[in-house]
Amino acid sequence: MKKEYLFITILLVMFISACGKKEIKKEDNNTNSNSNIISSNTTSDINVVTSLEDTITNDTAWCGTFNLVWNDLKENYVKQDIIINPEKEIVTNLNKSTFSKKSLNENSYYTKFGYQTPELKKEIEENIKKKFNQTSDILDLFKWEENSKSNFIYAMLYKKFTFATPFNQLKNNTFNGNGEFRYFGIDKEKKDGINQVEVLFYDNSSNYAVKLITQENDEIILLKNSNTENNFLSIYKNIMNKSNNYKENKKLENDDTLLVPYIKFDTFKEFKELEGLVSNYADGTPFTIDKAVQTIKMQLNESGGDIKSEAAISTKATSALEPTKIIRNFNFNTTFTIFLKEKDMDLPYFAAYINDLSIFQKNDN
Repeated sequence: MKKEYLFITILLVMFISACGKKEIKKEDNNTNSNSNIISSNTTSDINVVTSLEDTITNDTAWCGTFNLVWNDLKENYVKQDIIINPEKEIVTNLNKSTFSKKSLNENSYYTKFGYQTPELKKEIEENIKKKFNQTSDILDLFKWEENSKSNFIYAMLYKKFTFATPFNQLKNNTFNGNGEFRYFGIDKEKKDGINQVEVLFYDNSSNYAVKLITQENDEIILLKNSNTENNFLSIYKNIMNKSNNYKENKKLENDDTLLVPYIKFDTFKEFKELEGLVSNYADGTPFTIDKAVQTIKMQLNESGGDIKSEAAISTKATSALEPTKIIRNFNFNTTFTIFLKEKDMDLPYFAAYINDLSIFQKNDN
């Protein structure tokens, strides 16, 4: 029986758009004069969420670097969940710490926190150069001052992955019926890389998922379906559940095809919804989230790809608010209870519940 063509699109394909890329406008506040480090190739068309549980819309991306900096803020400065009043969903989801360093090999990330001084900036720059041979796209967005008492929490994730056998470059094709885009994969004549593909499940021609396996043991999971889940965590769990229950052939056969779009994007997000929020350090000192940013750069082609993401949060201590003077009126002019007790005794020797005071004032002269 002839199989239907297995055309693969993915969650990440939302990043492909026929629209031109827009230049990010930097905020003047809290930036240095050389803050044009954010490239003009950066697009603001992508919605960046901070957590796997955040509600997603069209063209949404997530990377765990912001979770890493939030976790360090929570664990090393606040020593508990970060409490914001009134409560915000974005903070609630970040406090869950669903994603943490446990989900990464230590060779793929770098984190650092400390006072926001030039010395810390230099240390971070030297370490990411040494570990990843990378430079930072965000450090120059922050003010670095000697003797600064502002706290700075930083993370970088960098991974490069390759296919042992490059896939085939395929003919350009439309996406959602529009435009002309580059694709790679497997067709009826070109089978290079077929053993690097694992079928996770195949329900029908509009609901399926596959896994592409790299030499570095990174796995690229591609899903096509009409999603009913509203966050990445639910989507991923659904894929794993369906894969575990899929009993059909998990290898591509000769008539099966694979069509994957090239991906290349560079996005920057400043989380304005977090900036200005006030919480408390472990010692009770109030602090304000001064700046919170994240970058994600990712590309995927027939040979493999790479991803680089940075995130940072700067906080500064704020003066405690002057407590409001409370005038306490201890007026027992409604129903009350009274006890009489001798000092150092465990029990009172008299008690009364007074509701009708006239009874207790009859002989008052």
